[in-house]
Amino acid sequence: MSKRRHYYRGLICLAIISILLSGCGSLMKANLSIKAGKYAEAIPLYKEYLAEHPDSIDAHNKLGFAYLKTGRLDNAAKEFETVLKAEPENSHAILYLGMAYLNKEELEKAVATWQAYRNKKEPLVEAEIKRLLTLVQIAESQRLAKKALAQEERLKAKNPDSDTVSVCYYKDLSPDKSLRAFQKGLAAMLITDMSKIKSLKVVERLRLQALFQEMKLGQTGIVDERTAPRIGHLLGAENVVTGNLAIGSIRATTSLVSASEGKVKGSATVDVEEENFYELPKLIIGNYAKIMGIALTPEEVKAIGIPHTKNYQAFIYYGEGLNAVDEGRWQDAKDLFKKALKLDPNFDLAGDGHDSTPSSSSPTIAEISTMSVPQITELMDTSVDKAETAQEAADAEAEAAATEGEGGEGGEGGH
Repeated sequence: MSKRRHYYRGLICLAIISILLSGCGSLMKANLSIKAGKYAEAIPLYKEYLAEHPDSIDAHNKLGFAYLKTGRLDNAAKEFETVLKAEPENSHAILYLGMAYLNKEELEKAVATWQAYRNKKEPLVEAEIKRLLTLVQIAESQRLAKKALAQEERLKAKNPDSDTVSVCYYKDLSPDKSLRAFQKGLAAMLITDMSKIKSLKVVERLRLQALFQEMKLGQTGIVDERTAPRIGHLLGAENVVTGNLAIGSIRATTSLVSASEGKVKGSATVDVEEENFYELPKLIIGNYAKIMGIALTPEEVKAIGIPHTKNYQAFIYYGEGLNAVDEGRWQDAKDLFKKALKLDPNFDLAGDGHDSTPSSSSPTIAEISTMSVPQITELMDTSVDKAETAQEAADAEAEAAATEGEGGEGGEGGH
């Protein structure tokens, strides 16, 4: 009876396999081709399968990957966009749509795409993409800075975007120039909080920094009321925030300059005690809104009123970390952000700074400026592959440990 049961079970299995192969043969063959690196062979097989199963997310994703590997970038982007319409958070589609844009030398689109990448199942991959994203942002910011300076005369002839604002570093008026870290920390907080106002488009700090470096303004990147209009035209920002910082209590004087008119729209000064430094972003943005005639919603007022940190030394470490990032001192930056987090574990900007800082083996700022898009693409490919391999090893180790643990529990139970 046992042999007979096995015989009938074998027949049933063969029948099931036959049914599966008749319906999914092209998909199985396509998957085998992908695994073998035969991407061109996989494409018609996935298309054949999708003709009968147009809603298959997996097939669209893998077809997009095959297109990407064969250099058919527009086709690849179309497949990944199809996936993201159905599943906006699909991590595979986000990763490789960004790669398609990168290969097309559309770095701005690649950055915008990767900023949405989340993958709880593969935290090592997610962490690596976050670090790599910073390198791509720096490369894109450098490219835009060079392009703007090359086209400066043409940019002067047109008015910048009236809804865009650029927040420059405030000038340090302290006798011992002790507020350098404060300068960048304050600018980063202002940029973050102004981005919460729906009517504004705010220039990212890395883009601003790349322009300053290209203009040979040094690490301080100080812009005054006279030079602000030029910065505004180069960044496409009608509104340029400049100012200065003085100590005693901390005094921040802010000027809002119109790039198109070449003059100051308004100024305001606020004073806070050092221990209340965290109130500055809220006060400065409130004055900015008054000068611009912007009526902030209750939600916006609440959002910009939440302090990033109340720990002054954590804030200073954060500003020093930004300096290290701008100089390409990756490990120093990580260490400084870590110090900030040790003092205030809830300091989200410091956490983001730490997580997004490239690894110590990453290219320097100078090296990034000389890298071609194919070289950046190769760096992305290699780094993501290593992260995926590390994730697989970590998953296997965790699974083995869990299995061993279950075995141990079972053994104890047997006694």
